[in-house]
Amino acid sequence: MKKTFLIALVAAVVAGGVFAKEISMAPFAPRSPVVMAQGGSYTAVASGYDSLFSNPAGFASPKGSLTIASAMPWVYGNPKELGDASDTLDTSQGISDYMEAASKNGVGAGTSAGIAYVGRGLGLGFIVSSDLFLAGNPFPAGIKGYTSNDISLIGGLALSPINLSNFKLSIGADLRPTIRVFAPLTAEGALEVLDNMNDTDAMNSIDVYQGAGLGIDLGAKLALGDFTVALTFRDLFGTRYAMTTYGLGDWLDAAQAAGGLPESGTESSDTYIVPMNIILGGAYHPDLGGLSFFFDPTIHADIADPIGVFRDNKSPWSLLHIGTEVKVFRFIKLRGGINQGYITAGAGVRLLFLDLNIAAFTRELGRYAGDNASSGMSAEIALRF
Repeated sequence: MKKTFLIALVAAVVAGGVFAKEISMAPFAPRSPVVMAQGGSYTAVASGYDSLFSNPAGFASPKGSLTIASAMPWVYGNPKELGDASDTLDTSQGISDYMEAASKNGVGAGTSAGIAYVGRGLGLGFIVSSDLFLAGNPFPAGIKGYTSNDISLIGGLALSPINLSNFKLSIGADLRPTIRVFAPLTAEGALEVLDNMNDTDAMNSIDVYQGAGLGIDLGAKLALGDFTVALTFRDLFGTRYAMTTYGLGDWLDAAQAAGGLPESGTESSDTYIVPMNIILGGAYHPDLGGLSFFFDPTIHADIADPIGVFRDNKSPWSLLHIGTEVKVFRFIKLRGGINQGYITAGAGVRLLFLDLNIAAFTRELGRYAGDNASSGMSAEIALRF
């Protein structure tokens, strides 16, 4: 009897190991127009609010930045198609037509809102972020994507720049406890939900996964005169989430009724993980003296996720991000860049405590630059001091 029990136990463990999967998820990364306009490059110039999701070494800035409120919406898709479809997107047929037209290069939307204080060695923030994305071909069977919703509390410290001969070294780290609600989507499933918004059982055909994870980020910046090099480890060793599965209809009913969770859920046997991302960056910020009031440029570049060259067989060119920012009269910022081979652009203006930023960007969905471009637009309005 005891021998039979042990055999059954071993068999169960082995079976669990065979059928459990490791499912990769997108990182916590709001589509900041400041970053996206500069080709996705920001590691070596990280500062202020955006350093909370780029490089914690930016917390070492001698100036503190208090963000009372930041609202950051974005959309994925061809801008012309977005405009043409805007009159019909309030109907399920209009959404279906738009998804069919735009899905090959990706369609979706997202938003982020947060408050934060960053600088003088401290980084504290509370950010809520949602992201929806669908892409693929043919329509609708080949279209897949996800919706991901995060509630994140970020806390970190950075050492004031340490003088090493002619170098200045800044080192920072943060902890990022996050609650994530994640659902893999297909076009067929999304359209079914739109047609059955009041039918809980029909909406339960889509699974929702909710869980918590603890992200760890490390970063460093080394400055020598006008040059800076930087290295950051996002989601150190991978951020794992212990997920519980719910039907979408039950989850929405519970959330609307009491702001809680359904009474019953199933613990997922799969491992949901945000893979670690290593980013190497460099920047050149020339000291123009008195001219910097009128014209103050910075040029920088990142190589993101070099492990992806081996893990996912990506082209090195698809890992390259190049950006520039030119401050004009200190309160106007013109931005541009190259993101994985595609041109990005944007601008910002700071009027006292009001900070406005916009960006147009394109990113690569395939393994190689030029495989499958996906365009998008992002904006931010923030109250900052």
